[in-house]
Amino acid sequence: MRILFTGHRGRLGPATHERLTAAGHEVRGFDLADGDDIMDAEAIRRAARGIDVIIHSAGQPEDRGGPAANMLAVNLTGTSNVLVAAELEGVRRVVHLSSGKSLGMLERDPDYLPVDDDHRGLPSRPYGLAKWLSEEMCAAFSHRTGVETVCLRPVAVFDAAGYARMIAAPPKPRAPGVPWHLGVHIDVRDVADAIVAAAGRPVPKHVRLLLCAADIADRRPTLELVAENAPHVPWRGGPEYEYKEQPFRGLIDISRARRILGWEPRYTWPGRPS
Repeated sequence: MRILFTGHRGRLGPATHERLTAAGHEVRGFDLADGDDIMDAEAIRRAARGIDVIIHSAGQPEDRGGPAANMLAVNLTGTSNVLVAAELEGVRRVVHLSSGKSLGMLERDPDYLPVDDDHRGLPSRPYGLAKWLSEEMCAAFSHRTGVETVCLRPVAVFDAAGYARMIAAPPKPRAPGVPWHLGVHIDVRDVADAIVAAAGRPVPKHVRLLLCAADIADRRPTLELVAENAPHVPWRGGPEYEYKEQPFRGLIDISRARRILGWEPRYTWPGRPS
């Protein structure tokens, strides 16, 4: 399969590229580091010629700073350019790298726990808003054109160095009024595996899939942390969260990604004593 990978030199790039080529796919990169700009609609269209699937990861990351207008302009216009190029060049599927923040995570407490893909969006911060609006754009585009769109929603993504920094850092007390982070995390290699699956497996015309590790990034059991940090949030979890079953089970429901992609996160939080 011929794949166009925008933003292939970013954080997800190396692990994803390795897995795509190992699976026998032909990968064509498109990255600002090489002079390829997703704001250039004609350049995107040229790159999409002869392509079967576009993996769209390029955009302005949250940690870059700058005016909110830039975040929205780059991420929304860039996604629109990719979708239009896919339609014009007969690309059958676009895999869009969204974010768990499309659901307003870290802006407010969730409406319920565990959080699933049916949770409302409506974020207000620029990064999350751009991701949520991009998902809406993908849904409308698929409805009109029939081109498949898969919006992957990874939560906090870590590589080995990132996990080491997180574990070494002293714990921070929660600031009043700041929503709990739910202990979410995911290894970059698990995200890469999900991207490869999203590129090749049969999928609905449009789907949005949360990606998270199966466990929580903490030494304390999940239910204990929920009781401390979110006792007011309606609870929808079942017996699988009981201490004797999976005491560190994550608070993001990834069952839809498991079912549609045949995907299973392999890496757990390395900071927990064995």
